[in-house]
Amino acid sequence: MSDLSRRTFSKQTLTLGGALSLVTLLGLQGKTRGAGFDPTLWKNNKFLKRDDVDAALKSLYVTYDSTYPYDHKFNETITKTQLRTLQFCIMKGIEKDYVKHYITTMQPLLQRIKKLVEQEGPEKGIYSMFEGTSCSYQLYERINIKENERSFPCPYKAMLGHCKKYLKAPSASTGEYESVFTITWNDVCSKWCIPVWTGFAESIGITIAAQPGEICTVKVIKPEQS
Repeated sequence: MSDLSRRTFSKQTLTLGGALSLVTLLGLQGKTRGAGFDPTLWKNNKFLKRDDVDAALKSLYVTYDSTYPYDHKFNETITKTQLRTLQFCIMKGIEKDYVKHYITTMQPLLQRIKKLVEQEGPEKGIYSMFEGTSCSYQLYERINIKENERSFPCPYKAMLGHCKKYLKAPSASTGEYESVFTITWNDVCSKWCIPVWTGFAESIGITIAAQPGEICTVKVIKPEQS
């Protein structure tokens, strides 16, 4: 599906038959490739037995069909919410308190992960920080997985640009419409991503080195390297 544009994708899903074609494009028919269609794949597939499959596929379709005023992604809500919150906290000078509070509220989950790390090693920790939960793998698209290392496109840069461009309000001093977002991409990296990832890692008992950028990279630092 990598060679399809969003709009071509939208048209093709309708042309091929709605939800059925979407399931096919998602690769659920892959097990039968080259061997003809196997009806047991559909009969026994747990995903297709769910009663919310049609709603999930509609969500997939309408999200990727939404291209105005910009191409939308599944992480639209979470990135906007985090950027709005970070903007408010930086304006008030409480971004460090916010990060601390966020990590504190995640402690029940982080402590469960810590026990798994003690049993299975640091790879379990970095897995749990990124692709191990639905919130994470929706936020961090196209995660590149290596042992004790994860890399992925920055989920915030493009959305911050959209927020600066489209979310404007009249200035109290001039009356001119100005962006309500004054934070920079560096603010997001240095005041949100790095401290949150570092705090998570500390809580679950691993040490990481994080390098934000167009492609963010997070590596576990082994004891002999720290």
